[in-house]
Amino acid sequence: MSFLYAWAVGLTLSVAIPLILHLRRRNTDRRVAFPALRYLSRAEDARSRSFVASDVLLLATRIGLLLALAFAAAGLLLGRGGAGDHDPTDLALVIDNSASTGRLVGDRPLFEELLDRARQSLAAARPEDRVWVFPTVGPPVAAGVSAVRASEALARVTLSDGGADLVAAVVEASSALPADGARTREVQLVSDLQRTALRGPPRGDVDGTPLIAYLPQPHDEPNAAVSAVQLTGGTTVPSGVGHGVLVSTALGGGPVDDDANEASVRLQLDGRIAGAARIPWGATGTLGLPELPAGTHEGRVEVDPSGARADDIRFFSIQVVAPPGVRFVGPDTSFARIGVETLRQAGRLGASGETVTLVDGVPSRGIAGVGSAESRSTLVLIPPTDPVDLPAYNQVLAGLDIGWSLRPDPERGTLALEEPSTSFSLSGVTVRERYLLVPGAGAAAASDSALLRTEDGEPWLVRTSAGGTVALLLGSPLVPGASDLPTHPAIIPFLEALLVQWSHLAGWPASDFDAGVPIPLPSWASAVTGPDDRRVTVEGGAPFTGDRAGVYRVEGSDPRAGPRAAHFAVNVPADEIDPTLIGLDRLAELFPGRDVVTGGPGAGAWGDRVFGQRRGRDMAPWLLGLALALAAVELFLATPGRAKKRANGSGRWGRTAGDAEASTGTT
Repeated sequence: MSFLYAWAVGLTLSVAIPLILHLRRRNTDRRVAFPALRYLSRAEDARSRSFVASDVLLLATRIGLLLALAFAAAGLLLGRGGAGDHDPTDLALVIDNSASTGRLVGDRPLFEELLDRARQSLAAARPEDRVWVFPTVGPPVAAGVSAVRASEALARVTLSDGGADLVAAVVEASSALPADGARTREVQLVSDLQRTALRGPPRGDVDGTPLIAYLPQPHDEPNAAVSAVQLTGGTTVPSGVGHGVLVSTALGGGPVDDDANEASVRLQLDGRIAGAARIPWGATGTLGLPELPAGTHEGRVEVDPSGARADDIRFFSIQVVAPPGVRFVGPDTSFARIGVETLRQAGRLGASGETVTLVDGVPSRGIAGVGSAESRSTLVLIPPTDPVDLPAYNQVLAGLDIGWSLRPDPERGTLALEEPSTSFSLSGVTVRERYLLVPGAGAAAASDSALLRTEDGEPWLVRTSAGGTVALLLGSPLVPGASDLPTHPAIIPFLEALLVQWSHLAGWPASDFDAGVPIPLPSWASAVTGPDDRRVTVEGGAPFTGDRAGVYRVEGSDPRAGPRAAHFAVNVPADEIDPTLIGLDRLAELFPGRDVVTGGPGAGAWGDRVFGQRRGRDMAPWLLGLALALAAVELFLATPGRAKKRANGSGRWGRTAGDAEASTGTT
């Protein structure tokens, strides 16, 4: 038991008023009893006792009335109370709108149930509370507002195709709450508690704000999905050559029936069915692409709907270009020359033209046509085998206005290469000799990028620019003594990536993106059109976040090349496929130092948990009702007519002996 206004408890002292008046009440008549009437006194005793009881009841009613009014004024609180009976609270409400919450529960998406629980929390908020609303995908929609305004902001939160990092979302939400101690702090997480969305404990999180997490109904069916789509030739391919799509399927949340252990996969290209296949769940299959004309093409791969709907489809975009012509500068015995001839004989390179220049070592004379602002081309530079030639090589780079240089690596050792974001693998390729790629003063602009790195994080293949030319710089010579690449089967797809996928012919970007993740737009971008045909103006080089899966179109203008356009695909992150709930013991481990409580499934279990710092149920309405009832009883007991009736007597006795005695007395 507690009180909102402890000072008002002093009003209970007012019960002394009826007590004093009752105790001071006395009969001032002097009574003289006649002996002949004494026998009547015995008959009066039984009736007089009822009069005394009535007076005591009237006294108790008046005392109870004053106590009820005093406790109501003091704000009496009893018990734990309901969700609405809590201290003033700063509430951070985290609502999970990631793709996994789109799975069906009954006949509606789980996301709608999560919205209901969030609305339930806001309905239990008090006027003195302040609310912050954080979607897991997208920026906050409310900060320090009333529950009414928070409800309006919650209506703007929609289901996305992005992935959630629930630990990071909770840490961000709790850090936004004021730390002045004026109100109780609480974080409420309304989520599907997907295991893959809770990746690990936060670093440096010392916030002890309590966390109340909603525990949804466990999924009752597996979630089938297309987990990955990869183009065999990359996003930019030469025309006239066969290409395909590698499709990976996944089944999250449990097995299916034996007769449904294969996925029916369909391929659409430019709005038309282009192929179909049956692929075992958890396996990868290949679907061939038809011969495509030059230009940009949009495609999608899908399986039958199951569980969450967003991950049943994956989108891709492919740009088909004319096979480039390649000019080779270097020794006849170069492994790079042999690889170029192999690609040319296979029809993957043009027979003429000089759109790509490949230089192996230090050229004996200048490289004509490189660095011209009027022509778009690519220059691939392979460093010399002998470090003695490195100063001359760096002079060539400086003469081409390339802001990078090479220097010997003092710590030689065997290093593996990181896997590229392409369709071929460099697994098993090791580097034994390399040069360090060093950016010059003012170099390494935003457009520069490290396409490949060694396992220690050092750049091994850099893409930069030299005037109007794209320059690709390698960190090792292509000889067997420097690396395994020249004699590895990956040398041919690696050279094709240099000449096509990473050259100036390559469309932007080199691969697709995950929904909900900021995308670094090219510097020439000015507008982006989404899959819903909504066009938004953007700033070149600024990040853009697509929260819907599909193919986007970016438009703009390049000062050198004029108007430009590119397509990029956005898909559901692979982590969103498996809907398995996290274990409750693991959930507490992810938030050390916090009091973690779960509530659910359903509205009743959630309402019992939210706003854990409660102050008891406010009894003022009940006390006021009791006071009204006691006032009515007091009015009945103190009615003048009733008092007179008692004074005159009632029933068969008529006048009482006391009345007779009083009539003989003197005042």
